[in-house]
Amino acid sequence: MSFTAPRRELRPFIQAIWIFESPTGLPAADGAMATPNGCCKLTFAFGDAFVSIANGKATVRPPDRLNFVGVRDSSIVLQSGPRSIGCIGIEFVPHGAFPVLGIPMRETFNELGDADAVLGGWAREVEGALNDLQDVSQKVAYLQEQLIRLRRKNQDGPLLGKRERPNALVAYCVQTLQAAGGRMPIRELAERTGYSSRYLNTLFEEQVGLSPKVLAGIFRFQRFYRRWAEGRSFDLFRHELYDYYYDQSHFTKEFIKMTGYPPRKFTRQVRNEFGRRLAVG
Repeated sequence: MSFTAPRRELRPFIQAIWIFESPTGLPAADGAMATPNGCCKLTFAFGDAFVSIANGKATVRPPDRLNFVGVRDSSIVLQSGPRSIGCIGIEFVPHGAFPVLGIPMRETFNELGDADAVLGGWAREVEGALNDLQDVSQKVAYLQEQLIRLRRKNQDGPLLGKRERPNALVAYCVQTLQAAGGRMPIRELAERTGYSSRYLNTLFEEQVGLSPKVLAGIFRFQRFYRRWAEGRSFDLFRHELYDYYYDQSHFTKEFIKMTGYPPRKFTRQVRNEFGRRLAVG
């Protein structure tokens, strides 16, 4: 897996651009998994088809299609055959997709499928052009160029003022929650901003796709998941659990929700090199 830096115009909105390629597909025993990180994604797979399993439902995703993955509160497991497979992924920061794509994010929560279902003709046009390009780096460059154009179009539209000012508030809230590792009570966040918790919930559902409370829970989980991805044992930071969770049972419940596994079973039985590389960048 390799990473490409977003262009300057996209840096406030995109967390990562990655390219995954394997001549033999995803190892069946690897447990390839994308865990919730508060980000929605655009992906473009090439080579062989792959299967995505989300909320107990398996869906075959054909190659050469532009896909949209909405912000999630549960993991996606990926499987493929033994043939060559590749995928480009563009991950938006939690508040970044709304000003670029210009769609209400509440309608995309836990969505997974063809991008044209949420982005219409823009997605179909981009998908067609991607299939005409042979080189992966050209595909990445084209995707970035089209996202920049879409951002400019939405920025210059009649809803400029209505979109930009609230999005700055959401960006501040997201960054504050992330810096606190998700430990900040939403009541305190509301007091810091001078807005009510209800108003923040409404903004987050429109511009992020989930509430500040759910996003804070994802940030708490990601703190521990990233440490696993870096090769650190949970035993090294067991004493920190009570700074982030009520007790061990609370942590286990949240971990199962995010991964489908209890923490100890996950660390002992799941390799997930795909997810590990995503997490550490």
